[in-house]
Amino acid sequence: MSTSTDKVKGYLQRNWFKLGLALILFFIFLKKDLSFRINLNSPVRMEQAPLQPSTPARQQQKAPPPERYTDNTPQQTASTELPGTERFDFSSPPGSRRDVLAIDRLGQVDEGKVRAYIQRFGRVAVSEQKKFGIPASITIGNALLHSLAGTTEMAGAAANNHFGLLCSSNWQGAQHTYEGQCYRVYENAWTSFRDHSFYITTGPFAPLRQLSDTDYKGWADALEKTGFSREKNLGRQLVKVIEMYELQELGRR
Repeated sequence: MSTSTDKVKGYLQRNWFKLGLALILFFIFLKKDLSFRINLNSPVRMEQAPLQPSTPARQQQKAPPPERYTDNTPQQTASTELPGTERFDFSSPPGSRRDVLAIDRLGQVDEGKVRAYIQRFGRVAVSEQKKFGIPASITIGNALLHSLAGTTEMAGAAANNHFGLLCSSNWQGAQHTYEGQCYRVYENAWTSFRDHSFYITTGPFAPLRQLSDTDYKGWADALEKTGFSREKNLGRQLVKVIEMYELQELGRR
C-alpha cells in the first residue's frame, strides 16, 4: 500500500506543473460552458430600429405650368386684338377724381419719395433697356405715373404691381381686387418690371421694338396710339415726367 502511495506522490512531484496547468484549463472550460448555458436559458434582447411612421402614398399631381409674367409672352403669336379693359389702368387713389391726370397726382407726392424711387429702380430700368430695347426713361416714367412713385396700394406689399396690369383671362398668378378691378400680384417689384417689359414688346405692342431705345418721344407717342392705357394724353404725360426728372439720361450713364 505504501508503495502505491509513494508512486502516486512521486508522479505528482514529477508532473505537478502539467497537472496544475490541466486543472486551470479545465476550470476555464467549465466557466465558459456555464456562462454559455446561462445565456441560452436567458431571454434574448434584440435591438430594434425605431418604427418609422407610415407615409401615405403621394398623390400624383401635374407639374404646375411655368410662370408667365404676361399673356403676351414672346412664345405666343402676336394678337391683333387692341388693348381693352384687361390692359393697363392708371387707377387713382380712393376719393380722388378720375379726370385728374396722373402727372398731377404725382405732383402731390413728396419730392424726396419721387427721387428715391427713381434712384431705387433706375438700374432696373436700364437693365430692361439692354434686354428688351425699351428706353429706361419710358419704363420709369410709366412706373412713376401709375404707381405714383410706389405710393399706391397696388405698388405696395399687397400686389407689387408698379404698372397697373389687370388680370386677364389666362392670368395664372395671384390676384388682388382694388376699387372693383382685378390686379395681377407679383412676388416682388422686379417681376412687375419684367412683366411690363414683356407686355409692351409683344402682341399688339411688338412693333415698338423697332423704335430706338433712345427715342423716348417716339415710344411715348406709340404707346398712346396703340392704346396702352386709358389715361388721357399718355404720350405727353410721359414726355413731361421724363424731362421733368431728366430720366432720358438714365440709359446714357
